[in-house]
Amino acid sequence: MKQPIDWANLPEALLRQEDFSSLFFDKSALDLKQKQEILKTFVLSLHSEATGVCEAINYKDHRRLPDSVDTQQILYKSADAYRYILAILNLWGLSANEFASALSQKDDYLHYRHDLSKKNWQGEPIVLFDLDDVLAEFRVEFCDFVTKDSGVVISPDSNEYYNVSKFKQHNLSNEHYFKTFINSHGFLRLKPNKFYVDFLHKLKELGFWIQILTARPEKDLTCFYDTYSWLHRHGIPADGVAFAPEKFVWAASQNFYSKVEFFAVDDSPKHAAEYVKHGVSVIVPQKPYNNEVARLNRVCYIPEGIDPYKFTKSFIESFL
Repeated sequence: MKQPIDWANLPEALLRQEDFSSLFFDKSALDLKQKQEILKTFVLSLHSEATGVCEAINYKDHRRLPDSVDTQQILYKSADAYRYILAILNLWGLSANEFASALSQKDDYLHYRHDLSKKNWQGEPIVLFDLDDVLAEFRVEFCDFVTKDSGVVISPDSNEYYNVSKFKQHNLSNEHYFKTFINSHGFLRLKPNKFYVDFLHKLKELGFWIQILTARPEKDLTCFYDTYSWLHRHGIPADGVAFAPEKFVWAASQNFYSKVEFFAVDDSPKHAAEYVKHGVSVIVPQKPYNNEVARLNRVCYIPEGIDPYKFTKSFIESFL
């Protein structure tokens, strides 16, 4: 007797589904257009099977039928739908590990978003917290990533915000490496900056509304879910999360803007200058690339290695 397939084992389930699909087409011989056509067929078939689940109940309110439920219909139509999901993953070469990781990140996101959905701003003092090179050590990790891949030493101590000169000098594409870094889940690997994570926790304890505001590309789903997973896994107690390339523009469009004075914590000289230009105070961690904002009015420039809460205590208390 043949041993039954262990469908609870995702790698085994994917292999078995691939065996079945190979009866109808050779995946290795498909061009992009053919794969896209097969994807359409799979998605429409998946839709049909998912709709079939509803046929197990009386979902038409205008028809007076017994409220019976066919659990076998639910079971077997769900099995068909699941197999189409497996077929789609196989078609595009997405592995069991990648799918399991995506499920894990979706779980992080859904729980974090659920916690955020229960929060309503009630007039608390607000702080806008940047992520990269404030709460998370982006620059060191990204430069190390590019250095290892390209063989060209990219220093995190450069006084250029984007390290443009070094990339151009060696004919490297900053955009290419940034995209590759995202695709490799680089944002999920970032180490937290203990000083500023502790600072955030302290502000939360004091009653501040913590708004995470990052310029990361929201439409890139790997970046989007890595961001929420990182926040969830490092226990960052935010009250809101937003993605905005123009941070002051985002802040000016919010309900709180004209109702309460707020401040930001951000390393970017561009965003810091934009904030203070419009009367918003900024705490700026000292970096090699941002010393031009150190003497601006409304900028509180924190020397490297200094506890930001101790350094800004009187400033913080002025918002309470």
